[in-house]
Amino acid sequence: MRSKMQKALAQMKIWAVDDDQTNLKLMGAILQQSGFSQISYFSSGEAVLAELEQACPDLILLDIMMPGISGFEVLTFLQSSPRHNHIPVIVITAVPMQDDMEPLRKSFELGAIDYICKPFTTVELEMRVKSTLRLEKQRQELEAAVSKIRSLEKLLPICSYCKKVRSDKNYWQEVEVYISEHTDTLFSHSICPSCYEVHVKPQLTGLKRK
Repeated sequence: MRSKMQKALAQMKIWAVDDDQTNLKLMGAILQQSGFSQISYFSSGEAVLAELEQACPDLILLDIMMPGISGFEVLTFLQSSPRHNHIPVIVITAVPMQDDMEPLRKSFELGAIDYICKPFTTVELEMRVKSTLRLEKQRQELEAAVSKIRSLEKLLPICSYCKKVRSDKNYWQEVEVYISEHTDTLFSHSICPSCYEVHVKPQLTGLKRK
């Protein structure tokens, strides 16, 4: 039985980008065999940049040596975009690392978080993808938790009877005192029509009778 985390990872969106259709098919076959179902395929840097205008994946597997817009240029775009710079990228290269470390160095400088050398094995691709997606899932959960905390900070506990509010120091204050201390708002007191009818008018009537 798959764990809750495994099920969540299987539903995360993976983009595979490579100008070699054989490599794309191989990546797709391995990923599907590993249980991933949300996979999109791109054969050029131009295609992936166009899709980024309207969608954000959870992981990009990116060939760096492509004609036209290269993987380096895609990384540059991602790094400069506030909307996309959180997306993890695993670069895929056919350049043997023992021959030339420059492509790898440049990829990491542009924001890549991991790399895979061609030809890659089934286990290598599966393990690197799962590891990266696990970290991305944790980042997303942390971001959601922070967002929830921020929304809770906007809630103001108020007494159902006296209408005093509980301050961040855990004691109760009049609403106007609390708001005055936490904002630049100043209050000028008045009487609403309902309170006039309920409270003020009976008092005036009583005074007239006297």
